[in-house]
Amino acid sequence: MSTKKPGQLFVLFLLLLSAALTTLFIVGEDFYAYTSGAIESAAQSATLDKDDLKTLATPSRETFNTDIRFRNFFITDTRAKHVELLADFNDWGKTPIVLKPYSRGYFEVSLALPAGEYKYVFHIDGKDVLDPNNQDRTQFNGRTVCIKTIK
Repeated sequence: MSTKKPGQLFVLFLLLLSAALTTLFIVGEDFYAYTSGAIESAAQSATLDKDDLKTLATPSRETFNTDIRFRNFFITDTRAKHVELLADFNDWGKTPIVLKPYSRGYFEVSLALPAGEYKYVFHIDGKDVLDPNNQDRTQFNGRTVCIKTIK
């Protein structure tokens, strides 16, 4: 059984490392020569003037549709167990919108709505209740409802 000296393993490691690095540098030089030639030939075929460079350097402004905003509907009723929002945008309760209960009888829901005028009432434990925080009201289908205007 022969034992290898630690120095021989280290020399072998250094030889393998230098071979790998040499190969990497040779391949890297070839790749650099290839890409620089491609870039130079592309620059000759597509010349740019100063205005083109300014246009490319200026980022384009994206426009976003900001018409939709989140609006809160809330009511406080310490005796309430279940509160829903009945409105023209949910077909007066056909698609239920349930307000989340918080402490001390506070109920709230946040909805994404586009700009416009919306009619609504709260439905608390089976009874329609007008929003006490909104005095903007109108008659609709024989009943009084609140109006929320979103600009």
